[in-house]
Amino acid sequence: MDWSLFLPGATGWGDELLQGLWLTLRLGLTSVLLGTVLGLAAALGELSRLRIFAKLLAAYDLVMRSVPELLVIFLLYYGLSFLIMAILAPFGIDQFIEVSPFWAGALALGLIHGAYASEVFRGAFQAIPQGQVEAAQAFGMSRFLAFRRIKLPIALRLALAGLANLLMATLKNTPLVSAIGLQDLIRAAGDAGQNTKLYFQFFMASLAIYLAIAAVMMLVQARAESSLFAHLRRGPAI
Repeated sequence: MDWSLFLPGATGWGDELLQGLWLTLRLGLTSVLLGTVLGLAAALGELSRLRIFAKLLAAYDLVMRSVPELLVIFLLYYGLSFLIMAILAPFGIDQFIEVSPFWAGALALGLIHGAYASEVFRGAFQAIPQGQVEAAQAFGMSRFLAFRRIKLPIALRLALAGLANLLMATLKNTPLVSAIGLQDLIRAAGDAGQNTKLYFQFFMASLAIYLAIAAVMMLVQARAESSLFAHLRRGPAI
């Protein structure tokens, strides 16, 4: 096999693969950050005393977890264009406005990630020992101060494993954005295979890249868990 095909340059496909990898990483991280914030807010809303608000957020979770990811991407990509055009129509602007495929894909994947993240956060908040919350109240902490110093740090610690799994799941969903024209890693490998007829080799290279990303993420997760749960491995104080 000609390994020079994987190198950057005029005769290689390394440039396209690296650009696809960069887009995959940017899209995945943007979606995860957006979805994590949205998931935390949704979990807090579902646990709040505002029952109507909680039911609306529960409905959002159900819808996002029930429909195919590709359908959400299509609806946002094409639906946002029509929504913006409808808003601008009264001002005499009637031309077609195309939404950025990157931000449409990031928003779609972020909404899906947020629906699953809200379940992880909700379970983490409900798993907080009630005694620690009562101790914070006994020290005279306000509800916000107790949330910031006690509940949120413990919930983040308990949610770490679930959030790490969701991060990898969202990263694996990024190839779906190729349906709206984005050149992610898988699509770049497919284009390279189509031009060279070496589909297997280029897709195996993509497999190796995804496995390397997964290995790095597992290492980071292991280090984070080792640091966050170090107190559980220590023996009782004498």
